[in-house]
Amino acid sequence: MGVPTGLLSAAWICFVVAILLCLLLAVFFVRRYQKKAYSERPVTVIATLSLFFVLLTMALVPVDVYIVTSMKDSDGNYQSWAETDGARSDITNAVLYGYYALYAMITVCAFILLPFAYFYYEEGGGEDETTRSRMCNALKYTLGFVFVCAVLLLVGGLVPFSNGSSDANGTHWEKQIVNLAQDLKSTGLENSLSFVVSVLTMFGTLFAVLYTSYGLASVPIGMIRGLSSAKNESLQVRKRHTAASERSRAFRARHQIRTSTASAGERRQLRQAEEEEKLLGEKLKKLEGILSSKWRYCLQALKPFATIFGIIFLLFSIFLMVTLFINSLDRILHSVGYKLGFVLDKPHITNPIDAAFVLFSKLFPFDYIVFALIVLYLVICTMGGMRRIDIWCCWIKMYKVRPGRTEPQGILMVAFLMIFCVLYLNTMVMSLAPQYVTFGSQKYNFSCTAPPNTSNSTNATKLYQLPSVIMETEVYYLNSNDTSNSTGNGTEYTYLCSGPCDFSLPENVEEGACTQTRITLLLNRFAYKIWFFGDVYYGGNWLVILMFLIGILHACIKKRQSSLSEYRDVDSDSSDDELLS
Repeated sequence: MGVPTGLLSAAWICFVVAILLCLLLAVFFVRRYQKKAYSERPVTVIATLSLFFVLLTMALVPVDVYIVTSMKDSDGNYQSWAETDGARSDITNAVLYGYYALYAMITVCAFILLPFAYFYYEEGGGEDETTRSRMCNALKYTLGFVFVCAVLLLVGGLVPFSNGSSDANGTHWEKQIVNLAQDLKSTGLENSLSFVVSVLTMFGTLFAVLYTSYGLASVPIGMIRGLSSAKNESLQVRKRHTAASERSRAFRARHQIRTSTASAGERRQLRQAEEEEKLLGEKLKKLEGILSSKWRYCLQALKPFATIFGIIFLLFSIFLMVTLFINSLDRILHSVGYKLGFVLDKPHITNPIDAAFVLFSKLFPFDYIVFALIVLYLVICTMGGMRRIDIWCCWIKMYKVRPGRTEPQGILMVAFLMIFCVLYLNTMVMSLAPQYVTFGSQKYNFSCTAPPNTSNSTNATKLYQLPSVIMETEVYYLNSNDTSNSTGNGTEYTYLCSGPCDFSLPENVEEGACTQTRITLLLNRFAYKIWFFGDVYYGGNWLVILMFLIGILHACIKKRQSSLSEYRDVDSDSSDDELLS
């Protein structure tokens, strides 16, 4: 029996809508931050495609969960179309190939398209530079990235890695985790691609700690505090501009505008005074434009709403961090340790986001909408973190990220960093909702024995509930004739039980009782084979929490942003920051 048409239609319709929304979101971010005067079509296309492909990896997760959840009914029995392993493999492999296609495109963007475009525009400063010479120079640097990618592909495909701690002394569920990790039969090419993506995700942990966690704190706090008063700022700038003008006139009068007779130190002071006068004059002009704008009164009227939404978003950011802390604490207390990437057999501490998503998964596409909103919030906060921190290389500021003021090379660098950050967000959502992302709301059936003297219900009626963090374990009569055994304490009855799928399935449960999502197998494969990856992802969660707390403190004590923050010119040097502060 084939896959129901309704199931495929629902999955495809939601995914097509997600594709359009991801494309619109990618176009919006690029166009919003791109410098209009120097916008380049190749830069726009490459940056948009890079953001588009990496966002699609997140958009595919709820579809993946929906498919594995739909394979079973509410009692834990496989649907008629999913009773055989072959039928289940056919539809899950289609999702798997979708992930592979997206990861392949991300690899091409990260190692070929983005580096080539970046160095092409980086080499375009000289007037005697021809298009051919710029392309040759860009190709020369891009070959270095291609070489690194080739090395990673070879390492991932040829080097035999450990298959986890599958020794005979391991517990039953430890062995089951290893078996499930090895369940995905992969070729050398698939291993290579997974290894490259794992390396990119590992570096993405660093950038997410820097940008995402700080953005989660600074974006809502910035909405609460708002910008500095344009009127007060205009008065201060006017005083400074008057003082700078007087200093400039004094220098010119002293040397009668013949600066060639002045010493090197005096000429430097005159140049600094003139530059300060010019920059302050530009800022004063823009402030006066804001004060005379009709939109100023509209923005002032909307300020209370910005404060309210800022408080809501701050509480939501704190909620996300608390959930991440709960999962991280659960993993360090109840996991098998670093050798298997701190993976859990099942949630032991109540995770509110995970429990909510397991419930929402029964109401598809409601879970898709909520999931998309959370991802959108994380992406916006990541961009907000980049805008507030800017792009640095060690201690050197490379580019400022400003709406409508970011250079072409800066846009390409933003897209490059976003690839890393969003890949890490894939692992982060597994920590926020591990049960949902791994198994959805699947249940499995098993025979269990009820305590004596508790058989007082009719057939097929729920007898009692076993405690569970995510979903209740339901206990039913096995059949119309109770199977009973006489004991010294009374009669013991055997029932058919159904519980939430996890890695701690009883040994008497048949193989294939639960189906993992493909995203779980892909992301965890090298976390099991190379424990270092799983430990980096897990450690990144703690660093995100720590950086979030630091970000809250910094955002609260930091001076409020200038009312001209939207008009900052990225062409100005560091002195611009000093003058506009």
